[in-house]
Amino acid sequence: MNATAEPGKKLGVLFGSDNQHGKLRPGEDRRNAGGTTDIRLLQSGDGDDFVRLNIPVNFQRLKARPSLAGIGVVLNLITDADINPVVLGYAERFLKGFQGRVLNRPEHVLQTQRDKIAARMTGIDGLVVPPVARFKGRPNLAVAAITQAEVGFPAILRMAGRHDGQICGVCADMDGVLRQVDPKQTYYLTQFFDIRQPTGLFRKFRVFYFGDRAVIRHRLVSDHWNVHGPDRERVMPHLSDEIAEEKRVVEGGLSALPGEVQRILRDIRARMPLDFFGVDFDILADGRVILFEANATMMFFPISTDPRFAFGHKAREQATAAYDAMIAG
Repeated sequence: MNATAEPGKKLGVLFGSDNQHGKLRPGEDRRNAGGTTDIRLLQSGDGDDFVRLNIPVNFQRLKARPSLAGIGVVLNLITDADINPVVLGYAERFLKGFQGRVLNRPEHVLQTQRDKIAARMTGIDGLVVPPVARFKGRPNLAVAAITQAEVGFPAILRMAGRHDGQICGVCADMDGVLRQVDPKQTYYLTQFFDIRQPTGLFRKFRVFYFGDRAVIRHRLVSDHWNVHGPDRERVMPHLSDEIAEEKRVVEGGLSALPGEVQRILRDIRARMPLDFFGVDFDILADGRVILFEANATMMFFPISTDPRFAFGHKAREQATAAYDAMIAG
């Protein structure tokens, strides 16, 4: 299939990392470099269907740079503003003057750090946004940022650019933060909310947006507040009611959620500066939504091979269609 809506034009896929030097060599695969989103949702997955545009950290010194000739749409998969700010800046300049569409423009990705998203989403009616502070690990800077952001305790400490549930810990007070920080590192501190369900379990929804199309990826539960994909096989196999409820919302999409939740998600989508991204959240007992995070670095894969969770393939089908429609415009 043609990757873009413009006849004769190809899709350019932008890769890169602040940790990667040099020119991409034939046969070298850097699709999953740090802060780069997976592209397996693309139905057209071989090298003849899209052009790789690689932006290394030494991009300014390259003699041979990627070409935008013959490209109708650029899909930017450099998605983590914390770990790739340099190449995102290069990518922004590289794309200046490009006449086609750019999905997830680099300058917009640079606005999606956790603290910036928290500020952007604050004020949406019915949305609980935990306060977030970003700071270098020097005690005076940490105290100033945490105080200014009004982060309460307990609070979750994580290094900037860490995902997949990688945290430093949950800190009971400011001293707990200062004992762990390294002056050479940058951190986020996010106020912790204990939102355990009446069942004793914790829950997390993930919705992906591709343009204006939304796809529910999962509704996970866990016996730990830090809910992530591996919890499905560890916790859920014998929880038939939870499996049935996840199946219902994954197959039903946003219409399977309460109307007020749908409205809140629409408001989140309207405030996000990106074309595609994910939203992690839960629904509180009073019907409000609590935001965990929203960015384009969330992973869609893997899909469970357990037949009890076969509905995950339905989510992939929905996402692939939405992804391709976004690219086609």
